[in-house]
Amino acid sequence: MTLPARGPRSSLLSSPALPRGLGVGVGLLLAVGTALTGGAPGPGERALYDFAVSRLLPPLPPTADLVLVEVDDRALAALGERWPLSRATWAKAFQALAAYRPNAVVVDVLFDAPESRDALDLGEDVLERLRTSGLTRTPEGASLASDLEARLYARDGDARLTEAFSGLGTVILGSMALTEDAGGLPARGDPLTPVPLDADRLRLGARGLSTNLAPLRLAAWSSGTLNVLLDSDGVIRRYPYAVRVDGKAWPSLALATALRLWPERSEPLLRVASTDDGAPLMRLPAPDWLPRVSLADVLAAGPSSVGLDLALRGKTVFVGVTATGLHGQSTLPGQLAVPGVEIHAFAMDNLRTGRVLRSTGPAELLGTVETALVLGLLLWRRRRARSLGAVVGQAALLLAAHAAFVGWLLADPGWVVPLLPAVVGAVLVTLTEAVARTADLQRQSGALKRLFGRFPREAPASLDGEPEAGPGREASRTAPGEPQP
Repeated sequence: MTLPARGPRSSLLSSPALPRGLGVGVGLLLAVGTALTGGAPGPGERALYDFAVSRLLPPLPPTADLVLVEVDDRALAALGERWPLSRATWAKAFQALAAYRPNAVVVDVLFDAPESRDALDLGEDVLERLRTSGLTRTPEGASLASDLEARLYARDGDARLTEAFSGLGTVILGSMALTEDAGGLPARGDPLTPVPLDADRLRLGARGLSTNLAPLRLAAWSSGTLNVLLDSDGVIRRYPYAVRVDGKAWPSLALATALRLWPERSEPLLRVASTDDGAPLMRLPAPDWLPRVSLADVLAAGPSSVGLDLALRGKTVFVGVTATGLHGQSTLPGQLAVPGVEIHAFAMDNLRTGRVLRSTGPAELLGTVETALVLGLLLWRRRRARSLGAVVGQAALLLAAHAAFVGWLLADPGWVVPLLPAVVGAVLVTLTEAVARTADLQRQSGALKRLFGRFPREAPASLDGEPEAGPGREASRTAPGEPQP
């Protein structure tokens, strides 16, 4: 007795439903992981995002009310100084700017330590001895003391810079949030004050603040932090409009400037600044977006310069260093190293126009739902497809619609949703479907072979219509001379 042959074992592990489910699961996990880690761009998507914002999205239009006064290579050569510039030089620069009456002067420089006073202390000791010796009673001694006092006054850079800030009245200084050192916090009455944002939700946190000298801070109009957010690849994609220190939200240089210039719009400005936990993705400017003026021209030209008057009067002036090798080497998507002062300038323009990109909240929820919808439609459509080519065509059509939808969200409402999770899931499901359909075709071909192999083939007929004799078959005719049966 022979046992019947066993057919192929059917189990969950051998079913193509499990690989299909794994493909969909991988896509959904990527979408959920992107949402949990702060929103798009997620793993593997940064290059796509950089290409989109630098090549596909239109850049910010040139601005007419912002201008950059830069400490460039030409300014350093004209001044004959090395960086950092002396406080006396800075005082002359701000006094020259005051003649053009700008709306605000935003300074991307930190004056956190006093200049060396060795020479000043020595000069003051000499002046005091002249006065106590009685030599100042003579005309020569009085002239010497007056000349020495004038020189000491001019050489006291910190005092002269404080006077220049007071004369301008609209200087906005920068401070630095410290992640490792506790630093210090501004006292009451300081121009650097916290803003009413939820500090616990801010992306950037620090232990303390490094601020400017007290006389400079008190003479300033406002102050804000200079920090930026760097991704692991060294590219700046988000701008932190506030930083969390000691449970409070301290404004950035861009936010502090906007709040001072447009106090009547403080609520909408703070609402935009709170996007994506205080650090939204940025729209990028064109390379020639910000008009530039060299500090050498500001110091060399007099207050009657018509060109500088047109360039600076009534404008918001950003002051910072752009000389080769002196500014930060951080890059923007698709661009080379960009000075920090320019980043603060176009971050403020993003803020006042509301042109920031959102990737959390409704955007991350929509991205997860849209990924699930694309993969669910693919699973449904592949059942109705009669061939593998039809499955591939349906997957390609869905992914094209997915890419168009993601691009429209980025360009119009400014929502950044993940692109790759749906693509990865769709590719895995399509590959699984290809393997499963290929295996089905092989099984069907084998079954047909076994089915037709059970039936013997009919012997070919001879010329007279009788079947030919073959192995194992008796001849239908008797040999000649033998009797018929």
